[in-house]
Amino acid sequence: MTDAAAPAFRVVGTAGHVDHGKSSLIRVLTGIDPDRLREEQERGMTIDLGFAHLRLPSGTEVGIVDVPGHQDFIRNMLAGVGSIDAVVLVVAADEGVMPQTREHLAILGLLGVETGVVALSKRDLVDADLAALVTEDVRVAVRGTPLESAAVVPVSAATGEGLADLVAELDRVLASAPPRRDLGRPRLPVDRAFTMAGFGTVVTGTLIDGALEVGDEVEILPEGRRARVRGLQTHRRAVGRAQPGSRVAVNLVGVERAELDRGMTLVRPGSMAAAPVLGLRLAVLAGASGAVTQDEAVKVHTGTAEVMARVSVLEGAEIAPGGEAWAQLRLASPVAAAAGDRVVVRRPSPPETIGGGRIVDVSGERSRRRADTMELLVRRAAPSPAARLLSVLDVPRTVEDAAERAGIEAAERDAAAAALVGEGAAVELAGALLARSAYEALSTRVLRALAMGHRRAPLRQGVPREEVRGGLGLEPRRANAVLARLVAEGLVVERGAALALPEHHATLSPEQETSWALARAALERDPLQPPSVNSLDTEYGIDRELLAAIAERGDVVRVGEAAFLPAAVRRAAELIVGEIEAAGRITVARARDVTGSSRKHVLPLLQFLDDHGITRRLGDDRVLMLDPAEARKRAAQLSEGRGAQS
Repeated sequence: MTDAAAPAFRVVGTAGHVDHGKSSLIRVLTGIDPDRLREEQERGMTIDLGFAHLRLPSGTEVGIVDVPGHQDFIRNMLAGVGSIDAVVLVVAADEGVMPQTREHLAILGLLGVETGVVALSKRDLVDADLAALVTEDVRVAVRGTPLESAAVVPVSAATGEGLADLVAELDRVLASAPPRRDLGRPRLPVDRAFTMAGFGTVVTGTLIDGALEVGDEVEILPEGRRARVRGLQTHRRAVGRAQPGSRVAVNLVGVERAELDRGMTLVRPGSMAAAPVLGLRLAVLAGASGAVTQDEAVKVHTGTAEVMARVSVLEGAEIAPGGEAWAQLRLASPVAAAAGDRVVVRRPSPPETIGGGRIVDVSGERSRRRADTMELLVRRAAPSPAARLLSVLDVPRTVEDAAERAGIEAAERDAAAAALVGEGAAVELAGALLARSAYEALSTRVLRALAMGHRRAPLRQGVPREEVRGGLGLEPRRANAVLARLVAEGLVVERGAALALPEHHATLSPEQETSWALARAALERDPLQPPSVNSLDTEYGIDRELLAAIAERGDVVRVGEAAFLPAAVRRAAELIVGEIEAAGRITVARARDVTGSSRKHVLPLLQFLDDHGITRRLGDDRVLMLDPAEARKRAAQLSEGRGAQS
């Protein structure tokens, strides 16, 4: 089958009390026995998940997940209904609504299953009056649930009564169900893993959030193993590309059956990580036997995974039956989950479904104060895509990463990002976005670091860039982008390899100014044969740091290891340029003679002119690189420029 000819795919799950005829109904509708285990066939009771498929009159391909109805196998039921589009709630006409009917209804509500149909099974076993009574019983049971307005269709697997009506109603319901989202980030929560002769390792599940193709590399979370897709099947037909929302069997190479189990998830490598903590608004069922208390041990079901966890209630000490509160579930082992996924929470002993909700955060972030953590979750549960995107931009993130964390679909992602940047709520940094508030916090940190650095070393022209960048705690390219933006905004200035506040300039104390006055007098006595830097330190107290500060404000020019007054550099340059203008070139000896300096001092002066493009060495001589007038102008600018040095 080609992709162009591929029909729409939907997944339907069954629900209902044990022995109400779910599997029998599927057998007559599809011709496939969902009870694949010998024990199930011998006992006449579904124990694990069963699978079948059906093509509806509209052409829609429907994968059917048959779940066990017995309370002992609720964990298996939960693994099957997490990714369905609609449900067929089966209630036997000869028994009516039973305990597991009610628990399954509660689970469907917690999982956000909003559409379906009620099949009143075994209609052939009761008369019209009893069927009417049971129908009313069903209407009362579904009141206040997503199935409140669902059609109740009497059916009989034995006689075939109502089967066509059930199929037609299912077709109608699925036609109005929202389309499966495609985030370009395929996920396959594994509900079954086995070995098939001639093929090897196979896993099955309902594909969500993206398409999967033969040849794709996949990562298996939470373990992180890698494998490759050798083959794909949907409804027992080989396909080259599996669509989101379809039931898929994946033939894998590079991994053994023993390394796989239900609850794992196939993802595109690097597209998501397993989460150790889930943040959500935890709703506790009104019928729960007791409140959910702080640090209570519970079982968490999400996707096909089941894992123990501790509840961290962020509002108060407990959540009473019928109530809800912000909470974090600290998992005993991480699971592959994303914002927007649903969870169901159960007590392990005695076993009981007590609540659940929609995940809003998988980052695991937690502040010291519970109120701060709760505020984070509130932001990430914001109603608009832009607000949710903004809530995860507390650190620089790519648009794709941020959208994944916020549970935003690709169709909404780019528009939300553009809106945030356009209104100034977020800033762009080296291919990433950052909330304006977070950027301003980083800006404040930089400005404070510079102010402290200036107070600590007032003679320095600034704080080393690496020191400032390291204090941001960001990867280098993002930290550089923050600093570049601050420079562009005029809040920070660059001074060589240092950064400074614009108003900062090296400041000498009165005592240092006195020392400099004495040193300057010494430099003026013989400007082109100045004292050495070491002499300035030992005789006048002008150490290298103080000398650098004096050079920064333009009172001295550092030329190699020597220090000259600006006027001396300008005079030497004029004499050297004049000699080259007259003779065409100049030697070191001639430069020494025309300046009245020494070889020790004239060499760094010549190198200074070379380094600044005024002269060029040609053998043992120097020649001009500029017009003489331009050369003199350039030399004057360099000698007057703050911090000029070679």
